Amino acid sequence: MSEVQGTVEFSVELHKFYNVDLFQRGYYQIRVTLKVSSRIPHRLSASVVGQSENSSLHSACVHESTLHSRVFQILYRNEEVPINDAVIFRAQLLLDGERVEDALSEVEFQLKVDLHFTDSEQQLRAVTGTPTISSRTLGLHFHPRRGLHHQVPVMFDYFHLSVISMAVHAALVALQQPLISFARPGRGSWLGKGGPDTGPEQPLISLENLVFGAGYCKPTSSEGSFYAPSETCIQHAHKWHRDLCLLLLHAYRGLRLYFLVVTRDIPELPHVELEALAVEETLSQLCSELQVITTLAWV
Repeated sequence: MSEVQGTVEFSVELHKFYNVDLFQRGYYQIRVTLKVSSRIPHRLSASVVGQSENSSLHSACVHESTLHSRVFQILYRNEEVPINDAVIFRAQLLLDGERVEDALSEVEFQLKVDLHFTDSEQQLRAVTGTPTISSRTLGLHFHPRRGLHHQVPVMFDYFHLSVISMAVHAALVALQQPLISFARPGRGSWLGKGGPDTGPEQPLISLENLVFGAGYCKPTSSEGSFYAPSETCIQHAHKWHRDLCLLLLHAYRGLRLYFLVVTRDIPELPHVELEALAVEETLSQLCSELQVITTLAWV
């Protein structure tokens, strides 16, 4: 089975924290983690948007792919605290190369949002020292073509009555030959909780086998530059190229359409032009260019 490495980026923005009726005064922090069903081999990374080199309790940071918001103090009931932290989660997924769009649609993404609290300044200095007092998990319904764009208030439990307003955006940004190795999940593992039977990392598939399919045979040294793939392999390569280009064009179109809606509804945003790409025309052009390259390569 040929496999493709897909990259989906999630932008998570924490806007404002609302203290509805917290019982305890002290120091609070929001932590956000992206979870991916480990039925799909994947790797996760995260980075804070606009992060400076000097980190402190008053700035956001990433620890083990989890966003730690800046620490904020709550003193009064009905208090509102601007957070304004943002993180980019990058999920690199190993997908079935014959059904990339369906495979992406089947991936289960979740966002875990934790509320941490301490009344001890000493505990604040330890990354893991602040205990979790409440947690919420959001299911993210990502669509490969439309992406994901949602603004939601996350309310914590009754005993820690408070809300964090946040926005979540996601888009497919890359499809390519697998460039990194992925650990295969063990049986029964889900959302990164693999057991001891988690499989070893698999070797990377060659670019030729990915593009030309399982029927491709590597030429011997005696065949040299006179070797040409079979017609079946050529057809597989053209279909594979067309399917990936079509999906990426639709993903770009979906992102641009949402961007236009946002700039229309919020005219004070900085003016940025995103090139309009006609999907079918651009796809036809890309396929024609590949046909020319193929003709020149095997004549």
